[in-house]
Amino acid sequence: MDASTQAALRRINRDFYSRYAADFDRTRHPGGWPGWRRVVETAAQTTNRPLRVLDLGCGNGRFALFLEYNPELLSHRRFTCQGIDLSRELIDHARAATTGLDHIRFEVNDIENCVLDAATYDLVVLFGVLHHLPGFDTRRRALERAVSVVAPGGLLALTCWQFADDPGFERRGLDWTSEAGVDAAELEPGDHLLRWGPGDSQARRYCHHTGEPELDRLINGLTLAEVARYRSDGPGGRQNLYWLGATDGAATLS
Repeated sequence: MDASTQAALRRINRDFYSRYAADFDRTRHPGGWPGWRRVVETAAQTTNRPLRVLDLGCGNGRFALFLEYNPELLSHRRFTCQGIDLSRELIDHARAATTGLDHIRFEVNDIENCVLDAATYDLVVLFGVLHHLPGFDTRRRALERAVSVVAPGGLLALTCWQFADDPGFERRGLDWTSEAGVDAAELEPGDHLLRWGPGDSQARRYCHHTGEPELDRLINGLTLAEVARYRSDGPGGRQNLYWLGATDGAATLS
């Protein structure tokens, strides 16, 4: 995928989250996704100290709030959480929702280029992130970056949104021809322009469907051992494909 098409796809999503951040925030509640419980329970086995969490593409901060509201999943141990997202508007919502919680902090930044300390975090998560990164190579670099900051004995968890498995997803699909700067010939299989909101909504996002074959390619050669791979969330518990990878010495959950 060429640079100009990547830039156009990023612009579509940047404009979406800038314009619709408040509406998006209202649809993303701190109750979280069912699949998160298994992630946190697995991570809780990795260390006895307060868990150091990095949420890449944190959006409105709801994963940090999920940890805050479900202390039993961490055996009532303390945690710290750093969230990073490119949307200043969503970070504003995250900060407002966590006022007074000094162990949770957020940063407006690009997850591909922000400064992070290597081998620092016990749990690194990318939830609802990969489908917004244009191009296989971009997604792979983001994963390599995430792996580099997982501490010894730590865990990386990611999701791939399986929207193309929904029989109704085609009704939300839009034509690329109206999108300035997007060369359809540069798009990859699985790239879609999706309407967000009711049927007559003008809101749209670039989304990429990563199925299991592409996931296998993305994780190939990463210095992590697969701990778990499962489907959860949404209607029928199949909306998200989860992958959990651990560094040497991390615990597993049967």
